[in-house]
Amino acid sequence: TGTKVGIDVVRHGTPGRLHFVIVRDKIPLNTVDASYLAGEGIGYIKVNRFGRTTMDEFTEAYRKLGRPEGLILDLRGNGGGLLEQAIGMAGFFLPRGAVIVSTEGRAVPASSFRAQTNGEDLKGRLVVLIDESSASASEIVAGAVQDWDRGVAKLYHAAQEAGAQMAVCNYRQ
Repeated sequence: TGTKVGIDVVRHGTPGRLHFVIVRDKIPLNTVDASYLAGEGIGYIKVNRFGRTTMDEFTEAYRKLGRPEGLILDLRGNGGGLLEQAIGMAGFFLPRGAVIVSTEGRAVPASSFRAQTNGEDLKGRLVVLIDESSASASEIVAGAVQDWDRGVAKLYHAAQEAGAQMAVCNYRQ
């Protein structure tokens, strides 16, 4: 950041070259696209992916909404991201110690990830919006919320889609 780059541009119909100097800077890649009150006491937060700063951004957005009684968490189009951020978000809504996700691999022993907080922040209704583009970390959050009866995961699919399929598979060697 802070270094300068010179760019010469040639435009059709303009004589000569135009010279621009651009200073490089960090471009913030926010993961919370929107947050607002959707109705009286109902907050709306749109998360586009689970990146390094997602939980910080989400918590800040939630607090700026004045800790609403209910929340619509929009994970539509969210292709996933960092597992620890998804675990943190699911833990925001669940009781301490609640199993959020368990993993097991061929060469990796089974492990469970649990909520680290008491899920005290949101006591009211919770709706998680997902679609056919919601994957990975998004599915973990939506699944944990639904598994613990903490809220409802609502599947939306594009109008051109004939339907949606969900498969729960257990692969063992």
